[in-house]
Amino acid sequence: MEDNKDILYDWHEAKVLLSDILPELMDSQSEVPNNKIDNPLPKEQEEVIKNIEFKEEPRDPKEVIEQMHDLIYQYSTKQNHPKFFSFIPLALSPVSVVGDVINSIHSPFGGSHVLSEGVAIAQKWLINWMGENIGYPVKELGGLFVSGGSMANLTASVIARNEKLKDEEIPKGTVYISDQTHSSVAKGFHIMGVPLVNIKKIETDELFRMKPDVLREEMRKDKENGFIPFLIVGTAGTTNTGTIDPLEDLADIAQEFDAWLHVDGAYGATGVLSSYKDLYKGIERSDSVSWDGHKWLFQSYGCAAIICKDRLAMTRTFNANPEYLSDVQADDSKVNFWDIGIELTSPARGMRLWYTLQRVGLKAMREAIDTGFESAKTFEKLFREEDYFEIVSPAMLSCINVRYYNEKYSEEELNEINNKLSAMASERNKAIYYTTELRGKKVLRFCAIHPQLKKEDIKEVVEELKADIEKLNLN
Repeated sequence: MEDNKDILYDWHEAKVLLSDILPELMDSQSEVPNNKIDNPLPKEQEEVIKNIEFKEEPRDPKEVIEQMHDLIYQYSTKQNHPKFFSFIPLALSPVSVVGDVINSIHSPFGGSHVLSEGVAIAQKWLINWMGENIGYPVKELGGLFVSGGSMANLTASVIARNEKLKDEEIPKGTVYISDQTHSSVAKGFHIMGVPLVNIKKIETDELFRMKPDVLREEMRKDKENGFIPFLIVGTAGTTNTGTIDPLEDLADIAQEFDAWLHVDGAYGATGVLSSYKDLYKGIERSDSVSWDGHKWLFQSYGCAAIICKDRLAMTRTFNANPEYLSDVQADDSKVNFWDIGIELTSPARGMRLWYTLQRVGLKAMREAIDTGFESAKTFEKLFREEDYFEIVSPAMLSCINVRYYNEKYSEEELNEINNKLSAMASERNKAIYYTTELRGKKVLRFCAIHPQLKKEDIKEVVEELKADIEKLNLN
């Protein structure tokens, strides 16, 4: 009689199941562009999921898989749909899926060099390549893959604190962000214990870029009042508007005040691989950059990087063994990732990206990234053809923000109208664009990141929006 615990290590069953189920799963993903985007969970199905018991005896695997596919995974918003324009869409590539599956089956330990030497070298050289494209000197840089921008920004902030403040100075340390900086940055400061009064929000200009003169004056006043300005966080691609802060100016100010300059590039850093790299002038002068692969590099979730110009700064922060520093300084080829970051145990998150870049090639990746820039420009061109569209923020990276505008309506009424237009699109479920708020205005935000989005698709989306405006009889 078979021992039930043998099921845990039945590799033959796993092989058969995956051989059967993978074609169906891949087909379901390939059909995403032809299906509904939003798939809310009905209340009765929620109860069904809650009542799935964990039983003493094993269940039939095909029955469990069918339940997962038809009941659990089915009810979600398909963020990899080309016409899902909200947040930063997933734009998942099947190439990344292949790399993720291979890595999952091997399941290498990602924290140590000696336990997974080939993987450690591959990921380190990928980090080096990414840093080189930022403009960092490869011989000195460090970095590692983390779960997302939140962890990358937190890691960079901890390094900055360690490098720029003594322990007794921490209560006086001040950090500077813009009013458009992503919420994950402030969350990281809270985790670090930075008091709220020490987090300074700097106002932005008409294009939502941090104002350097305001930043410099705020830092000067803080220093006069006994505070220690130690960290500036610029953004290369804000979530709301795709804005790139004036990185050259921020670098000058960081140098003037001996502050650490971190660039949150979770969404936008990918643009350094595009034909629009000149937009990022000054990013090479930063001390660290966060960069998500699961955003504009089309990877599955959980693939992000923190890249630091000085690998020894990472080691000084996260490794307590002083003898180790001399080894790293002499030869970084065998650096353990657990010695330069927060996590001890970690998966090899970068291998799916390594596989994608190798399989697809840099030319095709560049063309895919360029599509995002071009799609945002196409949206803007079509919106400018109608007087009743107000461009609140022009095409920047793959983002554009627009709203219906007519002077006969109050601001409160305009906000309600634009909320309604977003809701009408969601009800139609062919394209989804949620609202965001910029300078007190409710706007329709389009982040057109998907390489499979065609110009005719964009025209159709705009025509449907115009038809909704006609239905509301607004003009």
